[in-house]
Amino acid sequence: MSKRSNQLVSIFLGATVVIAGAALYLYLDESAREKVEGALNREKAKYFIRNKLNGSPALVNAVDKLSDAEITTLVKLSDSATDAKDAAVDSLSDFIDRAKAAGNQVSDKVADYFK
Repeated sequence: MSKRSNQLVSIFLGATVVIAGAALYLYLDESAREKVEGALNREKAKYFIRNKLNGSPALVNAVDKLSDAEITTLVKLSDSATDAKDAAVDSLSDFIDRAKAAGNQVSDKVADYFK
């Protein structure tokens, strides 16, 4: 192996050890895990407000002033809104499929009647 190749392998191994150590730390330390989950939930809430509700920048910045419990409630709200939208789309799609099937049955019966 060349010197450059050895350096790349060393950098890769070092980065892997650092990432594994950070993951182990987050796994074992509950407060660190809660902080990371809180930060992720805050970003989810900002995304929901910015992109789904077309919120103003002031409203997006207001998310930083909310407590973790309020952020969790907001994230649950966004998840349930997404679930409700998916259920409505599924129901509408099912209704359209049934209407098409009924229309096909009627047209087949009419065609059979006139034969």
